[in-house]
Amino acid sequence: MRIKDTPLLSIDLELTSLDTKIAKITSIGWVMGEHHSIDLSSAFYTVIRASGDLQQSPVIHGLTARDLLKGEHVKTVIGQLQAFASSHVWVLHNASLDMQVLNRVAHNLGIPKIEITTIDSMLLELYFLNKTQDMVKQGAVTLENCRHRYGLPEAPNHNALDDALATLSLSFAQLYKFDKQSSAALSDLLHSKAIKIYRIGEA
Repeated sequence: MRIKDTPLLSIDLELTSLDTKIAKITSIGWVMGEHHSIDLSSAFYTVIRASGDLQQSPVIHGLTARDLLKGEHVKTVIGQLQAFASSHVWVLHNASLDMQVLNRVAHNLGIPKIEITTIDSMLLELYFLNKTQDMVKQGAVTLENCRHRYGLPEAPNHNALDDALATLSLSFAQLYKFDKQSSAALSDLLHSKAIKIYRIGEA
């Protein structure tokens, strides 16, 4: 399948920690896109039920303990996500972080294993930078800095849906840079190491 014809699902998780062994999901947002176009009608956002040590999440994400107690159960939301596992390629900025947490949570809940093909916009940008720079500066591949490099407008951050939208528009700019003729296949991206298959849930 050509890259431009590939159905994409941009997804972002807000977490209480960067430690994937203990991080709790506090919210999830996603949006679909295809043919360099974002389907805003597909935008989805929900707060995830969580309790206990929220670390800096209330400060960073603006979600209080009361908000999180009223959230959706994560099993329900992962169930909704399962429908996109075979139909879409998922786009994430730092896919390893979110997918490791999703895998741990899905496995603990006994959710059957599913496979997801992902494009990591952070790793794709790192691929571009490594082609032109001897050393990539720390912080160069944050979502904000990546968008700035492509002349994209500033986007709100620390909200799962806002970040999913920002990641998807960034990925469109990156994919156009990679393939201005819109003729490349998804497999042509494999050498960039930005494409990976993740397995989440029970083995």
